[in-house]
Amino acid sequence: MFNNNPFEMFDFQKVLSATKIPNVDVKSQDYIDAQKKTLEALASASQAVFVGVNAFANKQVEILNTAIVGVKDASTDVANGNTKESAAKSIDLVKKAIVEAQTNVADLTKINEKTAKEAFEILNTRFLDGLTELKKSVSEQTAKATVKADTDKK
Repeated sequence: MFNNNPFEMFDFQKVLSATKIPNVDVKSQDYIDAQKKTLEALASASQAVFVGVNAFANKQVEILNTAIVGVKDASTDVANGNTKESAAKSIDLVKKAIVEAQTNVADLTKINEKTAKEAFEILNTRFLDGLTELKKSVSEQTAKATVKADTDKK
């Protein structure tokens, strides 16, 4: 039985040992350069997220300040009018507030989408470049191994 472990029937050691992964020389300049590029991509993505978070926070402050001024002006207008006018003004103010809230949410959503898209594009580009570099490295290692095997046979 599984004893609450659904992976018990798999022997991952056997699977990993059967997988042939070429050795990577972690001291090679190509490997070091690839790691530098990855760190640069992470730094760029972090910068994009930082800029986006700041833009989001600034927009929230702007929304809050506008809301405070709006509430102050609205309460003054409602308090100075008669009851019938106050009711009509209150309804108009609620309607205006709903429209502004929808606009604000749309603006905040655009900021989030832009931030996520920029960070994703930076990381995705690096990931794809990394795969290309890995393929090149594996090809070079395979070619070296083949030449060495051919030399050893002679």
